[in-house]
Amino acid sequence: MSPSDSSSWNRRLWPAAAFQFALIAGVTQLKSAANALVLSRFESQAMPYLYLLGALITAALTLLPRSKPNSPLESPGVLTGVGGVLTLGFALALSAGYRTPALGLYLFVDTFSTFVSFRFWARMSAAFDAREARKAFTALNGFAMGGGMVGGLLVQRLAERLGTPAMVVSGALGLLAAGAIFHHLYRGEPPPSAPQGRSAPASFMAFSYLATSPYAQVLAALGISFAVLSAFVDYLFRLRLEGTMSEDAMAALFGSLQLYIGLFCVAFQLLLTQRLLKRLGLLGYVALVPLVIVPLAAASLITPSLWPLHLLRLLETAVNYSILPVGIQLLYAAVPDGQREGLRAAVDGLLRKGGVVVAGLLLIGAGRAATGETMALAVVGMCAALVGLLVRLKPAYVAALGEQVGAHEEEAVALEGEEDQRLLAEALSAPVPDRVLRAVDLMEQAQVSLRPHLPALLRHPHERVLERGVALALELDARELAPVLERLVEEGPRRPRDQAVWALARLSPERAERLLPALLNHPDIGLRCAAIGALVKSTGSAVALASLEELLARGEGAPVMERREVAKLLGRLQDSRFTGPLARYLEDSDGTVRRVALAAVGEGGYVELAPRLLPFLTWREERKTTREALVALGDAVTPLVEEQLNNRRAPLAMRLQLPRVLRGIGTPAALDALLFSNVRDDASLHFRIGAQLSRLRDEHPEHPVDVDRVRDALIRRRDVYRSLVGAYRDVRAALGDGSLLTRAVGDRLDQALELSFFLLGLLDSSQRMRGIHYNLVGQDARRRALALELLDNLLSEEDRELVMEQVEAHHRELPLGASGRLWRRLAALVQSEDVVLRACARQVARVNGLDVLPQEGELSDRIVQRMFALEGVSVFSQSDVDDIAAIAAVAREGFFRAGERIYAQGDPGDALYVIVDGAIDAFHDGEHVLRFQGKQAFGEVSLLDGAPRPTDMVAAVDTRVLIIDRRDFLDLLADRPELLTGFFRAVSLQLQALIALPDSRETGERLEMTAPQPPVAPPLPTGPVPDAPEPTTSQRRTRGGDA
Repeated sequence: MSPSDSSSWNRRLWPAAAFQFALIAGVTQLKSAANALVLSRFESQAMPYLYLLGALITAALTLLPRSKPNSPLESPGVLTGVGGVLTLGFALALSAGYRTPALGLYLFVDTFSTFVSFRFWARMSAAFDAREARKAFTALNGFAMGGGMVGGLLVQRLAERLGTPAMVVSGALGLLAAGAIFHHLYRGEPPPSAPQGRSAPASFMAFSYLATSPYAQVLAALGISFAVLSAFVDYLFRLRLEGTMSEDAMAALFGSLQLYIGLFCVAFQLLLTQRLLKRLGLLGYVALVPLVIVPLAAASLITPSLWPLHLLRLLETAVNYSILPVGIQLLYAAVPDGQREGLRAAVDGLLRKGGVVVAGLLLIGAGRAATGETMALAVVGMCAALVGLLVRLKPAYVAALGEQVGAHEEEAVALEGEEDQRLLAEALSAPVPDRVLRAVDLMEQAQVSLRPHLPALLRHPHERVLERGVALALELDARELAPVLERLVEEGPRRPRDQAVWALARLSPERAERLLPALLNHPDIGLRCAAIGALVKSTGSAVALASLEELLARGEGAPVMERREVAKLLGRLQDSRFTGPLARYLEDSDGTVRRVALAAVGEGGYVELAPRLLPFLTWREERKTTREALVALGDAVTPLVEEQLNNRRAPLAMRLQLPRVLRGIGTPAALDALLFSNVRDDASLHFRIGAQLSRLRDEHPEHPVDVDRVRDALIRRRDVYRSLVGAYRDVRAALGDGSLLTRAVGDRLDQALELSFFLLGLLDSSQRMRGIHYNLVGQDARRRALALELLDNLLSEEDRELVMEQVEAHHRELPLGASGRLWRRLAALVQSEDVVLRACARQVARVNGLDVLPQEGELSDRIVQRMFALEGVSVFSQSDVDDIAAIAAVAREGFFRAGERIYAQGDPGDALYVIVDGAIDAFHDGEHVLRFQGKQAFGEVSLLDGAPRPTDMVAAVDTRVLIIDRRDFLDLLADRPELLTGFFRAVSLQLQALIALPDSRETGERLEMTAPQPPVAPPLPTGPVPDAPEPTTSQRRTRGGDA
């Protein structure tokens, strides 16, 4: 924990701990005295009525409207001070010998302690996040138990000497002391802010959440059940103790119990709580309560001795003081911030007291039948009910945490009611085709029958809708629509007409035989090919085959449109006799013909042509169609794709496309091909494989997964972290955060962590694991703590250990290493198998005068130099180094002399420019508006939308630039969509800087855009220095409150 974090932690913890110590010391004395007074002055049958009345008073206080946060009534210090004064009044009445004040004192202490507890824990929940709360709440509970020990010791030693009323005075002084401590330590501290827009009482607001949240409902049931259990144990103890001691002796006994309870709780908090929370998890920790109580309740049935009851009372109270306060308060972390305080008040105040009411009514109803034996059996029964509730709590807790961190499961589309279906049916007649097609998609997803709507679709004026209608008619075997299809063949637009020919041959062969032969020599090549295909597929017509042979014989001598239509026809025929002719179209000189032929290979199932498709994955225009064709071939090509994925001699550009192909195939064999890919391979390929594995798991959660293989892969990700984290810290210390080498090592560590969560998504929900990862690397500390808590509850201890080192000692939060170790780190990195990382390390080594021998498979020097030219460019500052390498590979160099125009206002936006060195002036309508300096980019907005340039750009001095053509950049975006995220983020930051520039014009200065200055790195070491020891895990700064 850093000094600033430690200081913040102390400021939040110690005042609260001091207040808790004094408060519980006073409350312990008061409860011991009140219990003794009631038991000695009234019969035990009065207790159920006290339970009932106390619960009703507390519930009434809970329902009162909350005051403003700065109101004295919201301050635990003021409330405690007022409580101390009132308690002195009770002490005075008791000293006068009155009986009734004993009942008033009992009720007051019970309701007062609960009321102050709400205010105190609400303040603490606002002060600590979910992970900090594990340590903070444990510590606060430990101090509270220390106060309980002191209070119990005072009662034990002084009750019989001074009398029970004197202990009431002592308890009142403890409350006054707690109020004074709070006022002194929190003086000047702002109260926690209340959620916005809450005018109604918090508990009332919580009931709407309680009615809809399964988690809140189980939590409420737990609160009620624990309250009933506590009342049953208390009544069982008092029933057996009645009439065995004097008033002062009873007070001493209760004081002794509080002392021993305090000792037990302090030892438990210091020695066991953190270990049990880590070992058992939060829910297993809470389950200790019924598991401890059941054996003692059973023992009280077997023996008439009082020792099981004393031990039962001691342990039940102890676990209620040590386990429940921590466990239950931690469970509230899964409740949304706006609902947490209200639900806590409703459950702890209203519903738990409702549980006491239920217990009181049950005891009153039982009357004399509530004996020691029946009460012991009732305690055992309540423990069994609690275990059942805890079993139900876990899935609800995990789901609530998932909603908090945005990692919940998506729900399927559903149309609720006839009104939704009616609106969609009306949308099918809309003139806008996109609206119609969207309505069709929604109805299909909701499994609404589309057959009644086919006539409307086939009457629509737009071609795209007509095509969809014909396809649906064929899919639904709508033979009654044959006349409509025949009319489309005779009069329809070209594309729907051609499709109608195929549908007519399938749905009404007799009409097709009458209508289609006349079309075999039709001048429209599309209609002719459709007629040939329909007749060959439906009847095997020799005339149609002859017409097809005639078209094939024309080969490349035919017009481009004819070649496209014939290639498409071969795909639809799905006939292996045409494998050879289709292969020739794959080699066509026209790109549009090649793309149609590629699609035809997939549509026709020509598996034997699959090897011919692979090289097209490296062609920019053909890449997407090739992927789709391989996916259409399905599992039959999975062995081929897997072989090439693992073939390190194959071009990397081709192999990078294969994970998307396997994801599209989506079979168990495809999943195994990704999971069992090369262990040692290109890092960027590994990352793509992990990302596609995660998406495939999203789409096919039913596929089996080799768990051992997943864990082996997790171990390798952890090994990557361990091998690079030291290098990252040392390189960062020597070169600074802006260095490309620092970014490269950091990117590999980021990818190792994200890959780990991709892999964990194979063992659990992939969507949920991605949501957890997103929050763990985000900036919101509270959501990060909730994500960690969710991770703890989802993973087994074995799996958790494989990733927690990367999470808790996240590399970007570790202190800087030793700059003197740079040379040793470079010596290792230049031998890395990671091509990009090795290239960055070699360039840094060369620049600093180290001789580095070239290796096979290196990036070219020109690409590496361009990468380093892009090193400080703001528009690529958020992109990872793999993306920068890809951009450098497509960039070209340019040089402009001073005064030379780069482009003119109104020119098409066809390129992005990056200034390597020099300066560029921007002019709008002849007026100078801005100057761009080195490491700045311009033309990025027009690069995306292709709009005309808004300015003239002229070189102010001799300037070197890198030029990235728009088509090349968009091609990169299609293959690397994550590049766009970093690009937009950087452009947004640049626009914010641009907005602030006009302020400088007011002072008469030139408006200039300069690259943001990277953090100043320390001077490079002149040579190796002795190795400094690596920091231990305890020295690392970790996430959350477990630092």
